[in-house]
Amino acid sequence: MDSKRKKKDPEFFKPDPEIDDEEWIKEHQKVLIEQEREKITKKFEKDNEKLVSEGEKELKANILEERLEVLKEMEEDFKKENKSGTVEPKSRGATVEKIEASIEKMEERIRKMEADTKVKDDNKTVALGTSKIVSLTGLCSCQSNDADNIGLELH
Repeated sequence: MDSKRKKKDPEFFKPDPEIDDEEWIKEHQKVLIEQEREKITKKFEKDNEKLVSEGEKELKANILEERLEVLKEMEEDFKKENKSGTVEPKSRGATVEKIEASIEKMEERIRKMEADTKVKDDNKTVALGTSKIVSLTGLCSCQSNDADNIGLELH
């Protein structure tokens, strides 16, 4: 991280108290590793099924083991992160400015969705009110006709 940036905006770099729980972080890391293991295993099984359906040989188990090596790297990275207390970004192309721009875009989308939801709810209220008025108008005219002894014709 840019040290100038930390001095300029220290509030931005404070950890979120909702997710600053070491036990939760370690549990989440285990879940991430398990999800990745499932993805790799399922892809391996699909690849094997595809090869068998095409009449070719299945992939050997050692290929699956090679693919699962990524998990060991993930575990090592997580151990380093837990020990040092800092997380190194994986992608080299991500800069603070790019991340802030994407956060701003997401916040704008959230504001837009909230406004759309409010308009939608308001429209429901108007629609329900209108339908009640229409049904009551018909009811009132029927009662008025009965009171004046006027016959009702159905079309």
